[in-house]
Formats: sequence, structure tokens, C-alpha cells
Amino acid sequence: MRIVLIAGLLLISISSLYAATDRVVCYFGSWATYRTGNGKFEVENIDPTLCTHIVYTFVGLDTKGNVKILDSWLDISLSGYSRFVQLKQRNPSVKLFIAIGGWNEGSATYSTMANSDLLRAVFVESTVAFVKRYGFDGFDVDWEYPTLRGGAPEDRVGFIKLLRDLRARFDQEGLLLSIATAATEDYLRSAYNVPEINRYVHFVNLMSYDLHAYWDGQTGANAPLYANTWETGYTTSMLNVDDCVRAWIDGGLDPAKLNVGVPVYGHTFKLSSTTDTRVGAPTVGPGDAGPYTLEPGTLSYLEICEKLKAGGYTTAWHEQQQVPYAYKGNQWISYDNARSIAIKVQYAKQMKVGGIMVWSIESDDAKGVCGEGAHPITATVYREVFGSGGAGTTTTTTARPATTTTTARPATTTTAPIRQTTTTVRPAITTTTAGTTLVCPASGFLRDPTNCAQFYQCYPGLPVKSSWLLKCPPNLLFSTKANVCTITPSCINTVFCYFNNDATFRVGNGTVTVDDINPALCTHVVYNAITLTSTGTIQLLDSYTDVTNGGFARLLALRQRHPAVAFLIGCGGAETSSKMLSKLMSTDVLRRDAISSIMNFLLNEYTFDGLDFNWQYPVLKGGNPEDRFNFITFLKELSANLHMYNRALSLTVAPTSDYFRSSYDVPSIAQYVDFISIQAFDLHAFWSGRTGHQAPMHPRGDEITSYEAEQNTDSIVSAWLTSGAPAAKLLLGVTANVNTIKLLSAADNGVGARTAGRGKGGPYTLTDGLMSYHELCEAMAKGGWVPILDRTQMAYYVTAGDQWMTYDDPRIIEQKASYIVARGLGGVALFNAENDDVRNYCRAGNYPLLRSINQGLSRKIEGDETLSTKQTTPTTTTTTTTRTTTTMRPVTTTTTRVTIPITTTKAPTNTVTFPTTCPDNGYYVDPSNCGVYYRCIPRGVFVSVWKYTCPQGLYFNTIKLGCDYPANVRC
Repeated sequence: MRIVLIAGLLLISISSLYAATDRVVCYFGSWATYRTGNGKFEVENIDPTLCTHIVYTFVGLDTKGNVKILDSWLDISLSGYSRFVQLKQRNPSVKLFIAIGGWNEGSATYSTMANSDLLRAVFVESTVAFVKRYGFDGFDVDWEYPTLRGGAPEDRVGFIKLLRDLRARFDQEGLLLSIATAATEDYLRSAYNVPEINRYVHFVNLMSYDLHAYWDGQTGANAPLYANTWETGYTTSMLNVDDCVRAWIDGGLDPAKLNVGVPVYGHTFKLSSTTDTRVGAPTVGPGDAGPYTLEPGTLSYLEICEKLKAGGYTTAWHEQQQVPYAYKGNQWISYDNARSIAIKVQYAKQMKVGGIMVWSIESDDAKGVCGEGAHPITATVYREVFGSGGAGTTTTTTARPATTTTTARPATTTTAPIRQTTTTVRPAITTTTAGTTLVCPASGFLRDPTNCAQFYQCYPGLPVKSSWLLKCPPNLLFSTKANVCTITPSCINTVFCYFNNDATFRVGNGTVTVDDINPALCTHVVYNAITLTSTGTIQLLDSYTDVTNGGFARLLALRQRHPAVAFLIGCGGAETSSKMLSKLMSTDVLRRDAISSIMNFLLNEYTFDGLDFNWQYPVLKGGNPEDRFNFITFLKELSANLHMYNRALSLTVAPTSDYFRSSYDVPSIAQYVDFISIQAFDLHAFWSGRTGHQAPMHPRGDEITSYEAEQNTDSIVSAWLTSGAPAAKLLLGVTANVNTIKLLSAADNGVGARTAGRGKGGPYTLTDGLMSYHELCEAMAKGGWVPILDRTQMAYYVTAGDQWMTYDDPRIIEQKASYIVARGLGGVALFNAENDDVRNYCRAGNYPLLRSINQGLSRKIEGDETLSTKQTTPTTTTTTTTRTTTTMRPVTTTTTRVTIPITTTKAPTNTVTFPTTCPDNGYYVDPSNCGVYYRCIPRGVFVSVWKYTCPQGLYFNTIKLGCDYPANVRC
């Protein structure tokens, strides 16, 4: 009996040792749906039987405290959320979460929200409503990181307040709350109050990976279980899974609430010497990008196992750190395989922690192409935790994921310019650029930039000689479009101004609205605001800004005041799936529906002057080989319809010639579009691994490959001309964006210096790796930041500590404008014009970049309504003013043409008495104007900052909680 009792106690003891670890939390990076080939991974590829909890990533946070959908096309239009919650049909017990944050979101907006009682309350209610609306079981907060990356010292307390309020509200609704956190001990002092975190969360997902990567300057394990013998310093000793786990447990976290993160991806390095392949060997930057994730320095497990299966790699095992690595030539890979993952799970069991977190399943070998079975990493985790299960896993590209996969040469999210096919004949503007060396384009004809009645017949690529000058007959001008003398004046250098509507939601000096656009500085204004759905219908990117808040109405009012300027609508961009466009272009019916929808939008609903189309990119990012042909068919049909009604068509394109072979049939495209706008920027940024100019004018001279030699303005323009694009249709794209890069060493800060990822973002754009020109010039005005001119490539950059900024300076942009005159191009396009110094906060004039373009083109600016020498200062004037508004109609599919009237109204002068607290429904209608309403927290303190205005002629309906016709509203 005693023996049996002892045996029973022994069994109980052994059982208790392993009983705690019973969670497998799987993160899913939804952006993997845009990958190609074997790397493509959609919701349906998830195996919900391999996880106890699955987390869909990511949503974001807007400046008013609301949950923000980051990819509405994928999540809503393609039913990403609803397809995800349907996983319960295959595993009813699985818990499904939605995660907010991630690396790309930064910290500033979260800091502001968490430290404001009002914004925090808004966020909590917004979160509950969001989770319940889409059917999730829980919510994961991935704030990277409190107090850091744009945060504030008070975030350590604010984060706890946020978790406290979320948990209290979640308990009322039966929802689960988790967080994803940095792993190492140093964060416990700066960002995380562990005992307080322990009180409020159901579990913590520890990101115990990214502990070594190419930014170290030497090879190292992505997620070593234990430290190397030489890692005895304060920082190096904590860069291993064991130290991270012990730090959190010792810091006060209940082990049952801790999930140890394991990576389904690896980090890659470029070796300094192919003979030194050990752990700790010197490196010279990130390894080569993979075919699916397209990110230097990182490979998914699928990409790694395919490389190993193909052969040529030597694999090795590091006994002390219990992880594998592999190398071939100058490429070195740190990764986890089934063996190291199993060891980590057994370690977690020994530490009696609650579970394992997998980052992230879309990077696993979902189809089993490497011969290890489907989902080999995820299945290993499940099997080791529960003793049974399949043989597969999932992985992601980075421990700090972006919401979209970054390409090696990402194009911007802006859309391209469009030329109006002259409904209004503008007066010719004579350029007076002196001392410019002219070079013949591929066509062999070049208009004289100083006299539109003269042109040169010359040899392509050679400097122009005066003996080649020809003159048109009297009263005729040389047409750059037709390459003949004609009675139609076309002697005007075109300036396209691209505006994105998202700057409306920025804070402080960063806010830019439709009312800030100065059309006098442009020949064409392109407003990026629409996309297409899979059925070919128009979808607004931001219906609140453009319809509810009257953005389109105010834009068209500008059009009335500037009849000589063409106002175009931008369609597509990064928000529009290449896979969807590929399907849309593949059938006659869908193409016809799309064109019909576009024409109805331009002719009947809002009467814009044309369309700018931006597909990123045919064939690529989820497209098909047939896209190259189908895209031409679409442009041919769309062009015929647009030109029938005197509407313009322009195309935004990627810059370099490698796209000619895959995406663009250049001669065919040129037949149907009025302008081709080349995004000749973003040539270098944080993904390059070394500093480089985002848009240099000339090559360095020491490039090794032909691809590297093309990463400059002159080479890009030459390639397009040589490919058959008419010079007169080409627009050279420049940008008001600034690419920011973090240096590996602040002491090494020249061109070509090694880098360590994204630089800091600005206070208004709030995006790591990116600033607006306005943010940069404000920072430089404070002193300490000195611009440096690289005279070889003719480009500026700025350094400040470990931050390196590459941008287009007004002086360089003026030179680029003069350059396009010399090359006989159609004009210049400024992308992201909202990121220029719109209101002259830097005291160099309103729109300094845009004015530099006009200066370089020697273009006379008429009707300029801004003061270029006076700084704009925000005011708090409360006097009543008269303003012009536009009567708007709800979006309709009618084919009857309607003229939208412009009416003038006067604001009421009576005094409004506001309540001290909000009504129960959270909305309060202005008692003096039923078209004005306020949003606030029910029974909370009333504030008037969240003021909204219905479109002209509509009232706010307190029952439907939306703007409605007056007949339906008691006012």
C-alpha cells in the first residue's frame, strides 16, 4: 500500500511538473495573402487545430482614440475578419483574438491615448465595440513600446491604467485580454511594471526573439536558449530566452500567465569573410532577401527550408545555445528548426510557464513543400505541448512586423499625375531657363525650352547643336505630344500635385486639409481618395473625410475658382490589392463594370477632370503573368471612354527598368495614357542595410551591378525614354517624404554607412522610417542638424546622432525641374504634397518644394492665393465669418447628370449653451444647427473638440446616429 502511495505521489509530482504549459498562441500576419508562389498564405491555410489561441494582426489607433482598420480591402472587402472567425467551425474551442499595434504603429499615438482619461475611455469603448462587432474572443495589445519610440516617461503608469480599464470592461463582456511585450530585462525598468501587469492581463506573449541580427555587426542566434560563454556583459548576458523568461518571472509575473515566444523565421547575415563562419563572425550587413518576404536580413522558415533543400548550404548545431545555423558563401542564416523548437517547449514546461507563443504561422511551410509535413514548426509546438498533433507550423518575417510586407524597392503609397486633355486652353508659359545643356530624347525631337515655336531635330542621346534648330511656320507651335508643328498650344511645363487625404487626421502643425491646397502652384491636382472593389465598383478610402465631412465638395469648390487647373481623382496605390486588380482585369465583364463605375463617378457624381491610376504592380505582389497583356486592354478601353468625354488618363509607375520585363509594356501603355508619372524616389531607405540617397540625380560611379547603376534620376529617365516612352508624356516624380534610417554607429555617418533599421518618425506623420519635409525643416530650424550635399550624386542628407535622413532639398528639386526641361519631358510631379511645408512654419515660404519646381520650370505663377514670405500662425479667433460650402449628395449609381450647386451660407450668431455631461447615446446635436453634432463618452465630461458637420442640407439623426435627410429628423 505504501509503495502504491509513493508511486501515486510520484506520478502526481511528475504530472504537476508539466501541467502548467497548456497554451499555444499563434499569431497570423494577414499581409501574407499578398505574397506569391509557395509563400502565399491566406486565412484558409490556417490549421486551427494546432493552436489554442490565434491572433489576427494588426489593427491600428487613430488620433481620436478609436480602433482603426489598417487594410480595409483585405479585412472587410475580402472578408478577412469574417473568414477568420469561421475557423471556429473547424475547431469550436479555439479562441480568436485581434491584435492592435505592432512595430510600424510606433508609440506616440498610444502614449497620448493611455495618458488621457478621456481618450483612454474612448479607446476602451471603441475596442469593445470592435471586438464584439466582428466576433473575436479577445484583444491583444502590442504597444512597441511604452516610454520608447516616441513615447513619454509617464507611459509606464499610463500603460497600467490602460490595462486596468480594458480588463474591467472586458470582464463585463466576457472577453480575454493579452499583451505582446519586449523580452529583455532592461525593458522592465523602462516600459513595464510587471506586478501591475500581472493583475490585469490573462496572459503575456513574450517576444523572445530578434535577440541577435545583422545590426550587431557579427553573426548571432535569433533566439538562443542560453548565453554564449563570452556573453558576460550587462547587455549581452540578457540576450537569450532563459534570461528573458527568468527576468519576467522574477519581476513578478505569474509563470502561468507567461507564453514563451518562438520564431518561425530566421535572421540572415552577409559575412565579411567566407572562411569565418562561426557564431560571432564579423558581418557587413543583412543577408539576401527571400523570394516571398522580400526583406533583406530576414527569411521565413519556408524560405529557409527551401534553400536548405536546394542544397549548397552547410548546416551546424550550436550546442551551448541549442540552436542551428547554416551558411553558404557569404550568406549566414540563424534560425530555429523542429529540434530547437522542441527543446524550447520542453524548457517552457520545466519552467512551468503557461504556454508557447508562435510568431508567426504564415511563415511556416504550410503546404509541406520541404518534406517535413504541413506546418512543421507549429505542429512541433503543439505536439511537444500536448503530446500529440500534426507536423507543421507558421512563421513571420520579423519580431516587429509591419502591416504589409516590405519590398526591396518599395514604391510610395501615392498615385500618379494626369494631364487634362484641354477643356480649357491655358496661356502658353515661356520658359527662360538659361545656360542649360539640352540632350536629345529617344524620339530625336526636342522643343526649344525658351521658344515654343522652335524645335531641334537631333541624334538621340547627344548634346543639342545650334545647327539642328528648326522653326515652325507662323502662328504654329511645336507639339511635344505629336512631334509636329500644330495650332494647338502645348508649350506648358506640367506640374502635378498629389495630395493624400490622410493628413486631415494629423495633429498640431501637421494637419493638412483640402482647404490648404494652392492650385495656382499646379497645372493638375491629383487627390488620392478611391479604389476599386473585386466587383468593379468604386470604393472611397475615407468616406468620412471626403463625403461626410465635405472633402470632395470643398475640392470641387476650388476647381470652380481655378478653371485653368485640372482636378483629377487618384485610384489605387498600396491600398489596392494587386491580386484583386489582376482578377478584375482578366474578364471582359469585370473590366466593363470597372470602367462604367469610373465614368459614373467622374461624370455624374463629382465631375472630376480625369483619373490617375496606380496599380502596384501588374504581375507582381499577387498578380498573374497575364496581367501585362490584360492591363493594356484595360487602359485601351478606359482611355477610349475617358477621352470621349474629354477626361484625362495618367498612370503612376515604378521607376526602374526591371519592371519593363514583368509589369509594363511601355510602348503599348504610351499609346493610351496622357501622362506617365515615374516615382523616381524611394531608391534607398532602411531596407538597404546601408545609407543611400532616396532620389539621387546621378550614379556614384562605383556601382557593381547594372541594377545599382540605375538607382538615380538620370538613369531612370534614360531607361524610360529608351524603352519607347514619348518624352512629352513622362513626368519626373519627386516626393515631399523624407526617409529616415538608424545608423549602426553614429560615428560612421557618410553615404554607404552601415545601418540598423528604421529611423525615428516625425511628430505628425508618426511613422518610423519616414518624415515629412515639413517635420524635417522644423527639426533643422531648432539647430544642430546640418544638411550635407553629396556633389557626386547631387543629393542632400542630414545626420543627427544615430539618425540619417535622405530627402529632396528645394535646391535639388529646382535642378531636377530644370533637368526635365533639358530632356524635353512633360513635367514634374510632386507626390505627397501634403508633406511640404504647407503653411510656412519653417519661414521659407508656403510650399517651398512645390515653388522650387515652378522656379526650375521658369513657370509664372498666376492666381497665387498664399503669402510665401509670412509664417502661418494658428489663431483662436471666435468672430463669425462667412464661408463657402458645397451642397453634397449621398453617393448614388444613377446615370442622370446632376450639377452640384455652390451655395453661400452665414454662420449663426446666437450663443450655444453646451451640457456639462454627455447624453446616454454619446452624441449631442448643436441646438443652433441640426447639421452639427459632437461625439463624447456617455455620461463623461462634455468637450467640444470632437465636432462634426453633416454635408450641406442634411441633419444629424440621433436615432440612427448618422446624417440624414431633414424629413427624417426632428430638429
